[in-house]
Amino acid sequence: MITNYIDEVTEYFRVKADAYDRVDEQVYWRLSDELLWTLLERHVLPSLPAGAAVLDAGGGTGRWSDRLLRARTDLTGTLFDLSADMTRHAAAKSVEHGYADRFTILNGDLARLGEQVEDERFDLVISFHNVLGFVDDVPAVLRGIAAALKPGGRAVLVVPNRYHAVFFNIFTGALDEAESVAHTRRGRFAPEMPAMHMFTPSELAGTLGAVDLPVSVLTGFPVAVYPGFQETQLEGTSTSVQQVLTNQEVYQRIKAIELRLAGEPGLAERGNNLFVVAQKPTRG
Repeated sequence: MITNYIDEVTEYFRVKADAYDRVDEQVYWRLSDELLWTLLERHVLPSLPAGAAVLDAGGGTGRWSDRLLRARTDLTGTLFDLSADMTRHAAAKSVEHGYADRFTILNGDLARLGEQVEDERFDLVISFHNVLGFVDDVPAVLRGIAAALKPGGRAVLVVPNRYHAVFFNIFTGALDEAESVAHTRRGRFAPEMPAMHMFTPSELAGTLGAVDLPVSVLTGFPVAVYPGFQETQLEGTSTSVQQVLTNQEVYQRIKAIELRLAGEPGLAERGNNLFVVAQKPTRG
């Protein structure tokens, strides 16, 4: 029996854990991942110091820890996530890909991050996709992330865009959800999901500024092509996405358009996701 929101989120990811990485097979999310990696290459990785410590906050099956630690063999990583069902897949990846000796997994609620993670330990904290949407108290979690960063360290966040969530739910015929997102800033993309926080660029920047993490980059992605309902599931491709992205020549041309636009601050409101880089001030 599910008794509270944490239990609801835990059960949601328990059911999805074993098949979660099948999202890599969906053409829309492959495009989205390629764009996110490009944003990291442009705005984050070049200035990440040698031997940096990285925290993947809400990292689940370790998809992005895996990519970072394989690309940069000097990095050490810590993955913190609520779901042990998800993180056992991250542990398996670390062994398979040869970085288990520089990778730590911690299970817990992000609201209690400070109880398991030392202050000012990390050069970089990442928290991607819907993680911040699923926490009870967003400012409290962001304060914990800020405390975990070294002075000058950066937080890189990918969060659901409230404006896109309204569009998506109207597009898929879920008007009740569209109204919920518009009026309460909470909603979902599929009926089985727990309701989560949605973010606007200005609200996100304001919340980060209030916890002393001023924003240096704020944009959105993808901005020219959007998911359909099937992309909220772990398998399958929506007809609209299939028509646009499954032809490889067309895919490459659309990717080139997206890369040309990626990072432009005025496009944040159009992104399926918001991408933000915020930096902890150095001590004067």
